[in-house]
Amino acid sequence: MTEQYAVPAGAAAVDFTPDDLAAAGAVRKGVDPGYTWPEDPRTLAALEHWRDLKVGVIMHWGVYSAIGQAGSWSLHRDHLGSFTDIPADFEGTPAEYHTWYYDQVRTFTGHDYVAADWARACADAGLKYLVFTTKHHDGFALWDSDQTNLKSTAEDAGLGRDIVAETFDAFRAVGLETGVYFSKADWSHPGYWDRARPLTGRHHNFDIAEKPAKWQSFVDLTHRQIGELLSGYGKVNVLWLDAGWVCEPDEPIGIERIADRARELQPDILVVDREVHGPHENYRTPEQEVPDDKLPYPWESCITMTPSWCSTRVDEPAKPMAEIAATLVRIVARGGNYLIGVGPDATGALSRHIVARMAELGELLRAIGPAVYGSRTVPGTLAAEGGIEWHLTQAGEARGGSLPGIHALGLYGEDGARETALRVIGWTAADCVAVLLGADGEPAERLAATVTDGAVTVEVPAGPNSHVVAVRLTES
Repeated sequence: MTEQYAVPAGAAAVDFTPDDLAAAGAVRKGVDPGYTWPEDPRTLAALEHWRDLKVGVIMHWGVYSAIGQAGSWSLHRDHLGSFTDIPADFEGTPAEYHTWYYDQVRTFTGHDYVAADWARACADAGLKYLVFTTKHHDGFALWDSDQTNLKSTAEDAGLGRDIVAETFDAFRAVGLETGVYFSKADWSHPGYWDRARPLTGRHHNFDIAEKPAKWQSFVDLTHRQIGELLSGYGKVNVLWLDAGWVCEPDEPIGIERIADRARELQPDILVVDREVHGPHENYRTPEQEVPDDKLPYPWESCITMTPSWCSTRVDEPAKPMAEIAATLVRIVARGGNYLIGVGPDATGALSRHIVARMAELGELLRAIGPAVYGSRTVPGTLAAEGGIEWHLTQAGEARGGSLPGIHALGLYGEDGARETALRVIGWTAADCVAVLLGADGEPAERLAATVTDGAVTVEVPAGPNSHVVAVRLTES
């Protein structure tokens, strides 16, 4: 369904419909073998810690931002959707566009990018971790890589800065953990795309069996660049590998060696080889969607707050808070993490709409934080009552119990806060202590409970915010 951004009367509505997943690069080959739980105790511990964080941010920024696009997909030679279209004002052949695209490295200055401002907005929102796009499919490195001159610190690069270093330092300074997004594809490298041959689709364009050394040059670059990011930029909590089509058997990248080396350099790291199901996908990453039900393994929905993965205009609009709140509650109650997609515009600026929405999200999370952070799923669901959609979570400090530390989160919807009722089947009024969480997440008001038709009914007044009401249920 197309969501519409609430804009002033007379202004044009904003379409938040995401790009088609299959077109955008998510791949699912054959039958899903099922999730593989890690065996290493350190990886298991890191995974449980990550599941406690619940809410993070993924930031895209690159050469594509300089030309008003949200990714480097315009280099793709097939039309998959509007996100693969070259700019409307470009006149020339696909080969000429390819050259022109990389020429923009010189003019992409990002002079308004202040990593500390982005970090503060995300910290104020209650977000706990960052996944930063160090290199997208175009191969442009946003760090001082020794393996290429196609980088933000090159002599002819307009940025002239190590963006990864600036960003990681700023986010860690305000308490967020940091993760590396890295595309396994590299459309700039002759060992992946040989421009002396026809280019089609997203895959390599030569016979690897006939030219193994050419392919190996690309594999070696990939391993060395990942090694740089995991050895020279402080503690990295997640290696988030994109371009899931780069995998065995068609595009062997040496994922075993990548994962082993990652854990040598960062023993507590999680490796997420997206959409390549198996031992190197420590958690799964449904994109631009929320699963309909609880999933029996760790997962994270990456969903944009803005129309695309980064800002493609000045003061990019953001989704309504009611939608963001509903997405948050549904993801957390179903056992996942919520990875919110935002990014700078061509100048590096931070949209005022993103700032405003992050502030609203922070206010909400300060109120319902005890039901979100460190929480896990609760068996069963609550039926909608009085137009309220109810969800259950189990508080982090009480995990393992049956009734203690249960939270009921009610989504008000677009019409805002109102009084409602909460019915919990199988409890009695004598069993149940129900309190409304206040604006600071602390119990603010004990609620009256009565038994009707074999269930306890709790009368819930309008909560302290207009999007979600949180009720804490404990045994008396």
